[in-house]
Amino acid sequence: MDFEVPKFKERLEQERLKGNAPAPFIQQEIRLAEEVKEGISEENGHATEFVSEAINRIDTYIFQLHELAKEHSPADFDLDQQTYLQDERMHERIGNRVERLKEQGEANASTEDPLLRNPP
Repeated sequence: MDFEVPKFKERLEQERLKGNAPAPFIQQEIRLAEEVKEGISEENGHATEFVSEAINRIDTYIFQLHELAKEHSPADFDLDQQTYLQDERMHERIGNRVERLKEQGEANASTEDPLLRNPP
């Protein structure tokens, strides 16, 4: 998995052109991403910073997949996905968290750059 929505959208479009329904394809990708996240979470004792960053990236990817899923009828998804798609408050809270994590990651990246820490 590459966890990049633009690449996923290309694969989704290919599936649509084959005549396949988009909802099951999106749902399958969400499940796969969640499984990868669970596997990484179990390894949290090793390389904690890397694992945290990977989990944040996967969470962002899953959130973006849910955004794509909202473009389709909730009835096309399994019950857990239907519930998520209909829960606007939950979706908003996750979106806010993803945005904060993104901002925090950008701030961390700027402080990790040696040129920014010790300007010439």
